[in-house]
Amino acid sequence: MGTTIRKYSIIVVTFNNANGLERTLKSIRQLDYADKEVIVIDGGSKDGTLDVMAQNEDIITVAVSENDTGIYNAMNKGIGHVTGDYVVFMNAGDLFANPEVLTLVNSYDGDIILGGESYGGQVRMMKEQMSLYDILSVGINHQAVYYRREVLQKYGFDESYKLTADFKSVVEPLAKDKASVSCITEILAVCEGGGVSKQRWRDTLTEKQHMIKEVVEPFYRDDYQKFASISNDMLDDFIVLSHFRSLYPLLRVLAKVARFLNAKFKHIPID
Repeated sequence: MGTTIRKYSIIVVTFNNANGLERTLKSIRQLDYADKEVIVIDGGSKDGTLDVMAQNEDIITVAVSENDTGIYNAMNKGIGHVTGDYVVFMNAGDLFANPEVLTLVNSYDGDIILGGESYGGQVRMMKEQMSLYDILSVGINHQAVYYRREVLQKYGFDESYKLTADFKSVVEPLAKDKASVSCITEILAVCEGGGVSKQRWRDTLTEKQHMIKEVVEPFYRDDYQKFASISNDMLDDFIVLSHFRSLYPLLRVLAKVARFLNAKFKHIPID
């Protein structure tokens, strides 16, 4: 557990969502944590967004309003302005779960800190300990991810990934640098839900499979091959199936059977 009072950078990304931005900034006002900065990156909105930003200039440290090429491009712009020790991203309309969130996060250490969130009314929690395999299986809660600044500045968001760059921004430092992870088993954010990645779930799964081949497999080749001795395609398949939670009981049974067979019958390693 950490005890140092750290500075937090809150990056709010918005586009033509003045009402949502107002709710998010109100939530930030209610935080009981003093050492923070607020960076608002707007994609050149034509609604009342600029008025909301002007009305809240007393709590906004950096305000940018200009065209961008998408949400991850806007988030990367935000990274260029951070001075805090840790960084969290909120989309316009997202809320901190309660005023004590940053105080709670400040009591945890890690290159990446993961927490739970309420997403479209559905609670999504983290376990007390999350391995890379766990994260690949169940995903992350983006608005409840706190990055150490240096980690985020090193990797940022890969804009070639149109739907899952936020997911890759967590997986890549874990796979390449063995970044440390701390997990908070409480809800840190309340989000509206209905994001593009959910609407285009097939494309999302395709990107995640590509990310595994690009980022995970080269750094975990030996482990990957051991897993592949059961089925060469099982890892990719599991990422797909894991999105259908009703299949979890069946998957657990099949995994036990596969482990038994793999232990009893020595499979030939895959080249």
